[in-house]
Amino acid sequence: MNRCLVLPVVLLMCAPLQAAIYKCTDARGDTQYSDTPCGHGSTVFVPKTAPAPAADAAQRHDRTQRLLRAYEVENAEQQREAAAARAAEAEAQQNCIAAQERLRNVTQARALYRMDENGNRVVLSFDERAAAEDQAGTAVAHWCE
Repeated sequence: MNRCLVLPVVLLMCAPLQAAIYKCTDARGDTQYSDTPCGHGSTVFVPKTAPAPAADAAQRHDRTQRLLRAYEVENAEQQREAAAARAAEAEAQQNCIAAQERLRNVTQARALYRMDENGNRVVLSFDERAAAEDQAGTAVAHWCE
């Protein structure tokens, strides 16, 4: 009795680990693959083995890795340049706003003044005021293109 139970277990353990692959075609013509036979129309499918690697495969792999690293470096550089351009654009925008505010203040002020060497306010003359307005207008033209 014990031999009857042991023999099937031993046979199962000795069975090949690689199971057959069955190719089945159903009534609609669809192809399916399974590890169990699916009827009288099933055939054993033997997959093709992978070709042996080429002799220069390692060299090609190294070349590909170098190329990928070069692309990564180039991409990182482009991202740094784009970030720098965005920062420069933001700074220019802030400078434009400041220049416009300065021009508005210079043109709308009743009187403009400067500080002398003693720290006293000195009201600007007509020519000095015109020069300050020209300077503020030039700054707006430069930053707000």
